[in-house]
Amino acid sequence: MRKLCCVLIIVFAGALAWGAPWKFAVLCDSRGEESGVRGSEMGVRTTALHAMAISMAKEGIDLVLFPGDQVNGGASCGKLADQLKTWKTAMAPIYDAHIPVYIFRGNHETVQNTPRGSAVEVWEKLFPEMPMNGPHDQKGLTYLVKHQNATFIGFDQYVGRSKTYDVHRYDSTVNYGVVHPWVIEQINATKTPWLFVFGHEMAFIGHHTDCLANAPAERDALWDALGAHNGVYLCGHDHMYVRRTAPDSKNYPVLEMVVGCAGAPFYPDDHEALNAQYDRHVVPTDLFVNAGIAGKNTDGLRPYFGYVLFTIDGNKCTGEWKALVNYDYKNWEAPAQPQCVTKDTFTLTAK
Repeated sequence: MRKLCCVLIIVFAGALAWGAPWKFAVLCDSRGEESGVRGSEMGVRTTALHAMAISMAKEGIDLVLFPGDQVNGGASCGKLADQLKTWKTAMAPIYDAHIPVYIFRGNHETVQNTPRGSAVEVWEKLFPEMPMNGPHDQKGLTYLVKHQNATFIGFDQYVGRSKTYDVHRYDSTVNYGVVHPWVIEQINATKTPWLFVFGHEMAFIGHHTDCLANAPAERDALWDALGAHNGVYLCGHDHMYVRRTAPDSKNYPVLEMVVGCAGAPFYPDDHEALNAQYDRHVVPTDLFVNAGIAGKNTDGLRPYFGYVLFTIDGNKCTGEWKALVNYDYKNWEAPAQPQCVTKDTFTLTAK
């Protein structure tokens, strides 16, 4: 009887150490069309974003990550501040539920930047709640969040870019300042069993040929740090959902989740083979794809908007890509009762 009690005490103590299961969601790229087509308002695909915000708010999530391209950013869609306010209104179901939203800028939030630095000023005024614990020159833009047994590190990929930056080159001598050294330092200092790093651009070429591969030395340093700490990279920029892995320099497969499916027009996943020509010549391994050409998608699925839901239970994590299946994709109209259905499921284990 005494031995049994000891076993029960040990098991119960372990459960307390890990805590109860908890959830978070990630999505990005909710920008609307430059021309303001149906379903878009002030540069935001409000009909799709609001529908997914309703669904996420019902998931019992602790927080939301949104790594960039909230808005179109173009002047024809209105002032940047007004576009971002429209985005916040579309996300009202999340904000009204007092669920923290951690966001940072994509390339479209940098478009209206005359005079220089004005885009950052607009951002800081509208999102003053962002953590201020990042590097001194990127306060509120690059930051770290600890929640339960996880560390989240988000970083701005635009404010520190070199003046010589050229999105058509894959050369670290001209392209640098994308991954702040602070990010690598924080990854290497992480003690939590779960680590999620989120940035706007993909680490590897997908549809966009501009990505972190433009600055290969910084991208590879990020990838090696993630590999050493069992980290996951969450991003967008490509308007699709892709779950894939790419090896670090020690051949450890690092998971990348492209979740750029929050309302922006769909892109095909058509340039991935170009990765073989640059840097370490690494072509990622696709595990699940939902992009702009249905015939090439996993299970032949049509393109969907959606978000990824993570459920962390101790050292186990279940991920679900939840597609907005009853949205009117022809007319860009939202249903009265959004239905987000799991179309991809995966599991992760902490080291």
